[in-house]
Formats: sequence, structure tokens, C-alpha cells
Amino acid sequence: MKAGLVSYGAYIPKSLVRREDIAKAWDFPSIPGTKAVANSDEDSLTMAVEAGADCLKGFNEKLVDGLFFASTTCPFLEKSASSIISTALDMREDIITMDFTNSLRGATTAFITATDMIEAGKAKTILVIASDMRNPEPATMYEYAFGDAAAAILVSSENKVMEIVDHASRTEDLIGPWRRPKDDYVRQCAGKYDELAGYTYNVGKVIKDIAAKTRVDLAKLGKACIYGSDPRSPAKIGKANGIPSKAVCDNMFQILGDTGVAQVFMTLIASLKKVKEEELVLLVGYGDGADAVLMKVLDKQKVKDLKRAHRGYMINSATAEAVDVYTKYITFRNSLKKEPFKRRTSTVSNHREGNFILRMHGVKCKACGTVQYPIWRSCIEPKCQATDQLEEVKLQKRGKIFTLILDHLEGGNYFETPIPRCVIDLEGGGRILLNMTDCVPKDVKIGMDVEMTFRKVHEGGEFPNYYWKCRPIRERAVSEEEEGTAPRADAAAAIPEAM
Repeated sequence: MKAGLVSYGAYIPKSLVRREDIAKAWDFPSIPGTKAVANSDEDSLTMAVEAGADCLKGFNEKLVDGLFFASTTCPFLEKSASSIISTALDMREDIITMDFTNSLRGATTAFITATDMIEAGKAKTILVIASDMRNPEPATMYEYAFGDAAAAILVSSENKVMEIVDHASRTEDLIGPWRRPKDDYVRQCAGKYDELAGYTYNVGKVIKDIAAKTRVDLAKLGKACIYGSDPRSPAKIGKANGIPSKAVCDNMFQILGDTGVAQVFMTLIASLKKVKEEELVLLVGYGDGADAVLMKVLDKQKVKDLKRAHRGYMINSATAEAVDVYTKYITFRNSLKKEPFKRRTSTVSNHREGNFILRMHGVKCKACGTVQYPIWRSCIEPKCQATDQLEEVKLQKRGKIFTLILDHLEGGNYFETPIPRCVIDLEGGGRILLNMTDCVPKDVKIGMDVEMTFRKVHEGGEFPNYYWKCRPIRERAVSEEEEGTAPRADAAAAIPEAM
């Protein structure tokens, strides 16, 4: 049975950096637009959890049979990040998880692998998440380009809104962009040769391969979501291969930057705001070769319903805001190489208490119904205090601030801008103490609605320790006109050829 797209989700960090601010910092020629930048407590893993949660909204995570994570910036060289992501998403333990790392086309390769597994009958539903947070070298053109984001696609043989027609791949060992374990930044040599012999050749070839394989007239494509490290490249590739210019989708470079492995998924999600029945959609990833996936819209209305049910690109981009000063971005990136805060920790305790640390489980008293956190043996209700009569339950990830303090001490340092530490009454029961992130401290009030977000809290034990924080709810009404980005032709015209 054919596999297809069931749902999608995305995550864009709250902060954007204006390219004009980067230009001012280094006395560079300025170019227009912004790029998305992760906060200091975020990485590719935490962003993947956000995108995965958005994708699974309204879907029972216990029905998912696998999770594939694609990234060139996985926090670990030896350890599965997908196992942590699946735990944070409260998925089953008897599933397959896999990391697709070290290649910019990891997202499309993971997508193809999930498709093949499902069509072979090895799984029914697989969540594929792509996330990248590449660190650009300051005072280079990469600093203009690299942006941070994550995007997710739920692939299944059931309840599809888009069907995967077929896919094609090719590989080539070309010394293009690379980064070794000891390198802080991406390296590249012979950039023009990489563009011609690597990108242009391989992407063009795989597009021709999928067209021949499926006997599809490329001139009849409804949408082409093609990876590009700048805003011009997808249009150039489309034109060279007979794809109508109106079908080539904006790769969001002007607003988000080059988001690495997440870009093709994010481009797809943004493009699905308007679809036609049985429209053909092409997805193309690049990196040491290329992948092409051809899809067909099965139900126009259900695709539109996804836009309303998930934050996707629309809500995330509408609620992102530019940071006020360039130095804040430098702090986010730890470009000054300050030693990260390390707290005493125990990997054994982290494992034993994983259900309430990562899965965010609490307990509910069978005697009186009180919900509490963390997991404990006795009921905290004074009139009950039943012991060993509590059942483990999943807690809601929204609530209201019951009380709070503003603390200037964080991670062993004193900051002029305080950190809100909030006691939150969760929807459905339970009370929890969490730090707040992505906020303006003076605007945080008692009674404020908040949601939980998965973040990196410290590196005690020489290991990234993850936990939950809270933030103001990222929601707002967005009109149809507001959903899109600036016209691609205008954006490309303002970008210098050096990009």
C-alpha cells in the first residue's frame, strides 16, 4: 500500500536577527531580510521536539511506529538523539528510532527510508523530523545565511492527505561544504565549482530521473520545493529543467535563512497553504548527491485543515521577533566561548526518573483524584494522604502562573535582566515550578497563560541535560495575506551574487 503524508509540524525559534545588524557589527555591505536564531537554551534536539509535538497535535503518539531524526548538528557524536526525542514526545518504547546525520539531504533520505519501510509492511506510521542549528563563523557570509529551524512530517499508509508517487536518489563524493569533529564552523573550498559540479549537476540529474521514472511532465508540476543555500538557486534549477517559475516555491531564505536539513520540509509546509486537487508536488534535497520525492494531493480540504490545526510555518513565523541588539545573538551562539554552566548531576537518576523529567508524567490519586508532580508514593492532599494508591498519568503542557519571582542569578552568573521562575497550575491538574524562557520578564504576570517547552538546562556530567521550561503561548490570528513571505523576485534581486 502506498505511503503518504498524514500531518506536518514546524518550529521556528522566537528570535530573528536582522542582516543589517550583522552588517553594522562587521562593517559589511548590508543585504535585506532576517534569519531565525535559536535561544541559548536550544539546540537541534530541542527544536526537533517542538516540531514533532506540533506534527503530532491531535494524533495519538502511541500509534506511531518509528521516529527518524535528520540533522547535521546532532548534539552527540555517539548517542542516539532520536531516542531522547521519542521519549520527550511520550512515544512507545517498542518502536524503531534512527538518526540521519552528516548530510544536508538527511531529511529527504529519512523521508524515503520511512516510505520504503511503510510500503514494505514493516511499519504503519513513522514520524520524520529534520532540525538544524549550524554555527556560522562570525564576520563571514555564512553569518548572513545560516538560520535555525525544525520541521516534521508524519508518514503513514492510512489517512493520507498526500500520496507519495515515487522517489529517486543519486550520490556523489564531492568535497563540498564539510565540518570535522574538531571544527567549530563549516568549511568550503572552490565554492563556484561546488555549485556547478555538485548542486546544479546532481539536483538537475535527480529531477530528470524522477520525471523519467514516473513519466511526469515537469511543466505540469504544481509545486517544486527545492533545497537552495540562497534564494536564487531553486529558481535557476527549475528554469533549467523546465519547471514553471510559478511552481518553484520560496525557500524562506529571506526570513529564516538557510535552515539546512529542515529547509525542504519547511518549504513544503509553507507551500501547502494553497493546493489543488491531485496537484503534483516535488520535494528535492541536496548534499553529496540528491533525493527527489514526487507527491500528489489526495484531498485538498484535508490539506487545508492541517494548516488550521498546526502552527506550522504560519504561526511560528508570525510570532517570531527580531532581537534588539546583535550582541544578544552573539550570546545565544556563545561566540565568546564561555564555559557552559555545569551542575552536579547523575545519569543514573536521569534514567530512573525519565518519566517525569522527559515524558512529563505525574501521578493521580485513586482515592481522591488529586493530580501531582513529580511522581511520588503518597498523595499530597492533606485530607487524603493515601500511600501507594497513585497511578502514573501524562500531564497537560499548558497552564496558568500561580505565582512567580524574578531572579537575577542564573547558572552561577548575575544578570541585569532577571529570569522569571514560575509556579504553574497545569490544565487538568498538577502544579510545577519552571523557569520561563522566550519572554520579556516585566510582562510576566500572575494568572498568565503559559505553555511548556523542551530545553537544554545545563551540561553537568559533561552531558546535555534536558528538561522543561515555560513560555508565553505562541499563538495569534494570521490572515491569508499575512501568511506568505515577500515575493521571491524582489528578494532575489536584492541579494548579491556572493551569496
